[in-house]
Amino acid sequence: MNNRTQGRVRFLGVLIPLLLLFPAGKAFYLQVLNRDQLHERAVRQNQMTVNVQPRRGPIVDRNGQSLAISVPAPSVYADREQVREIGRTALLLSKALNVSRKVLKDRLSKGGGFVWLQRKVTPDEARRVQELDLPGVGIQEESRRYYPNMELAGSVLGFVGVDRGLEGLEWSLEDQLKGGGGVRVLKRDAIGKVYSPIDSWSHAPTVGATVKLTLDRNIQHFTEQSLYSGSRAAGAKGGAAIVMESSTGRILAMASYPGFNPNEFQRYDSERYRNRAVTQTYEPGSTYKIVTVAAALEENLFDEMDIFFCGNGTFRVADVVINDHVPHGWLTMKGIIQKSSNIGASKIGLELGRERMEQYSRNFGFGKKVKMLLPGEGRGILRDASSWTQVDTANASFGQGLSVTPLQMLNAVNSLAAGGVVMKPFLVDSITTSSGKIVLRNRPQELRRVVSQETARKVARMMESVTSPGGSGILAAIPGYSVAGKTGTAQKFSLEDNMYSKEAFVASFVGFAPAELPAVTAIVMVDEPEDKTYGGVVAAPIWREIVEKTLKYLEVEPSLRDDSFPEEPLPGGLKIARSRPDSDPASEFVMPDLMGLTLREALKSLSDLDCDVDVSGTGIVFSQSPAPGDDVGLKVLLGLMPRTG
Repeated sequence: MNNRTQGRVRFLGVLIPLLLLFPAGKAFYLQVLNRDQLHERAVRQNQMTVNVQPRRGPIVDRNGQSLAISVPAPSVYADREQVREIGRTALLLSKALNVSRKVLKDRLSKGGGFVWLQRKVTPDEARRVQELDLPGVGIQEESRRYYPNMELAGSVLGFVGVDRGLEGLEWSLEDQLKGGGGVRVLKRDAIGKVYSPIDSWSHAPTVGATVKLTLDRNIQHFTEQSLYSGSRAAGAKGGAAIVMESSTGRILAMASYPGFNPNEFQRYDSERYRNRAVTQTYEPGSTYKIVTVAAALEENLFDEMDIFFCGNGTFRVADVVINDHVPHGWLTMKGIIQKSSNIGASKIGLELGRERMEQYSRNFGFGKKVKMLLPGEGRGILRDASSWTQVDTANASFGQGLSVTPLQMLNAVNSLAAGGVVMKPFLVDSITTSSGKIVLRNRPQELRRVVSQETARKVARMMESVTSPGGSGILAAIPGYSVAGKTGTAQKFSLEDNMYSKEAFVASFVGFAPAELPAVTAIVMVDEPEDKTYGGVVAAPIWREIVEKTLKYLEVEPSLRDDSFPEEPLPGGLKIARSRPDSDPASEFVMPDLMGLTLREALKSLSDLDCDVDVSGTGIVFSQSPAPGDDVGLKVLLGLMPRTG
C-alpha cells in the first residue's frame, strides 16, 4: 500500500468516528442537556391540563330531604392552538349554542391554550356541539346547582352563579359548600383531536360539605303556601313568616313573599331575592306592648289587678295626642294587651321610664343582629335612651319610633314561651365534610334570662286573652289549642313626607301554641296590605293556618281542659294604677273591663264592689253591663260563652 492510500485510510479512520460523534452529540444534547425543554414541548403538543370545578356539597332539611344538590352539566371548551378556522368554528358554534358569533370569535382569538366557550350548557346543546366534530373543540363534564323543590325556601337557600354562591346560604357558606378543585389531563391524538383517557386526573376534586338545616321541608311548604295566598288576597307588597321550635330556638320554616325559583334566578328582579324575614325592618306597632308590660311586671311597678284610665280614646303627652283605634275607659293590664290600647301601654311605659325601657328592649334582643349565617340581616333601630323625649318614651311603649326585623320580634316573644329566657335562634344544624368530619354542630343555647318565669307566665296569660272573644286576635284562635299572641298594626313612616303615612301599614301577628306548654312560636308580617290593614284581620288568619297545620304535623297534643289548667292565684280585687299627673283620676267604684275573663276571674275582680252579679251562660265573659269605665250600679249583668282555643 503506497503512502497515498495509507493517508486516505488514516483520514477516513479519523473522519468516520468524528461523523459518528455528531449524532451521538446531538442525541446527548436532545436527551440530556435539552431534555426538560423538549419534554415540556411534547407534553404541550399531545396533552392539555384543565382546572376542574369541584362539586358543591348538598343542602338538606332536618330529615335529610334534599333542598339543593349538584347535578352533571357539560361545558364547551376549546384548545385555541388546535382550532384551524376560527371564523367558521365561531359561526357553527354560535348556531349550536345560541351564543353571539362575535363573542365566540373573541374567545377563540385572544391568547392560546385552553379557554371555556360556554359553561354548563344543556344536554341538547352539548350533543349539537359533539356532532359538529370541530378540531380543538371539546366537552368537559362539570356540575351545576339544582333546587329540586323549585321556589321552596328560595330566599333562604339563595343561588349559585357559574363558579360561586351569590345569595343566601349558598353565599354565606361558600367556603364549606364549594369543595376542592381538581386538575385533569386531556390527551390529543395524532391529528390533534382531544380525548380523555379513563384515568386522567392529576388531582381529583373533592366534594363540598353537606349542610343540614333545621328547616322542615313540610312545615316550610305549609308556611309558604299560607303566606303567599294570604298576602296575595290582601294585595300586599310583601310579607314574611317564621316558625320556631319554642324550647330550642330551631327555625322550622322561614318564608318571604314574593318568592322566586333559584333554578331560574335570572328571570326575577333582584328585589325578590331578599329574605324579608331577616332583612326587612319595620315598626312593630302593638306587638311591642308585650315587651312594655313584661318589663313593668318584672320591675314590680304594677300587677295584674292594676287598672288604667285610657282616656276614652285620647291621651295628651306634651304636645302630642295619643289615640286608641277604639275608645276605652278603664282597662286592666290584661285588658290593655287584649284590646291593644296604645294609651294604656304608653302610661305603663312612662311609669317605667326611658332608661328601663331601653334596657329591657336591648335585653329582649332589639337593636342588634341575631347572626344566623344569613346575609343582609337587619339590625333594626333602637336609639340610645339619653336622646328620648317623653313623647319618644310613650311612643316606644306601643312600638312606634323604633324598628325591628321579624326574626328579632319572634325571638323576643319566644323568650316568654321559653319561660323568660332568650334562646339563640339557629338555622344550620350541622356541617359535615365529604370525609365524614363534623366541622359545625349547633345545639340549643340559652343566651340570657330577661324576665322571671313567673313574669313570663303572667304575660302569656294576658296574651291568651288576645285570641279569646273580645280580643284583637280572635282570628288566630285554633280549635283545641290555647294560643298566646299579639296583633300589631303599624303606620309606615314616609321619608319623603317626613311623617307617618295614612295609607301604608304593616300588619303582623306573633305568638305561640299551646300557650301552657309551647311547641312552636311563629310570626307573620304583611307589608302594605291594601284594604284591610289590621294585624288581627290580615296577619292573624295566616298565622292560624300555618300554626294549626304545624301542630298537627308535629302531633302536638291538644291543650289541657280549662278545669285542669292550673290557674294563677289572683290578688284580692282591682285597684287604680299609679298614674302620671296628666291621666285622669277616677273613682274606686267604676266598672272594670271583664271581657275575656273566666267567671272566677270576673267574680274575683268584682269582690270588693258593693253590687249583685247576674250571670247568664258558661265559659268566659263576652258581654257586661255596666260597660267598662261606667259607674257600678246595684247589679252587674255578665254574659258568658264557651271558651274556644
